[in-house]
Amino acid sequence: MLRHNYHTHTYRCGHAEGNDEEYVVEAIAQGILELGFTDHIMLPNFSQKNIRGDYELEEGYLRSINALKEKYKNRIKIRIGYEAEAFEQYFDHYKMLLDSKKVEYLILGNHCYLNDKKEVKFFFSQITTKQDILDYGKYCVNGMKSGLFKYVAHPDYYMGSYLKWDRTCEKVAKDICKVARKMNMPLEFNFGAIRRGKRQIGDEYRFAYPYKRFWEIAKKYKVKIILGLDAHAPKDISTDKNDYGYRLVKEWGLDVLDEMEI
Repeated sequence: MLRHNYHTHTYRCGHAEGNDEEYVVEAIAQGILELGFTDHIMLPNFSQKNIRGDYELEEGYLRSINALKEKYKNRIKIRIGYEAEAFEQYFDHYKMLLDSKKVEYLILGNHCYLNDKKEVKFFFSQITTKQDILDYGKYCVNGMKSGLFKYVAHPDYYMGSYLKWDRTCEKVAKDICKVARKMNMPLEFNFGAIRRGKRQIGDEYRFAYPYKRFWEIAKKYKVKIILGLDAHAPKDISTDKNDYGYRLVKEWGLDVLDEMEI
């Protein structure tokens, strides 16, 4: 069972629920020793309703999580960070957050990318072509090479809508795993889509991710693997909500890290 979860959201993103303390209380009840909050990053002069909170919410986020760190310091270790995309236009902002120690870490959640006008160009949850997959891989690798991120969240996210594993999927998996191995960067086996259940995608009835063929490649490259609950509600931390995910980890023979150094 997982004792360290570094992927937890809050209501501020617009698609999560529960107050911050409820996540902490549930984590303690489940025997979690370390809980990392990584809400979708709030960015200056940028808005995505129901995807990330507006920048004005950042101060309250930092204040709330830091207060919980102090309140529960004798019962659980709490970390504060963000899940962020490989938005190169904001890399200086990311660096400022880390250098100033406003946050302790960032995880790379490659959901979409921006054009030169800081407009969302494409959501990778809508991938349908080989070029879409190659673009996903390019931005993911660029983010990894930036040195700003602690690990890659749901690296197989690109399989969420693509109908069939092919050579392009395999190439991108290998590209990601090669860089992860070179940079000693963990890849996250994500439980979020498992909790949402299987659905028909092409000829397969499966989870959007994790996708087994990707993780077979990750095993061959001997990359580090971390588990992430990707909690969007306090109940998502509950063990019985994640039993199937733990079972897959065992069935697929994945050797996972117990914790990360932050």
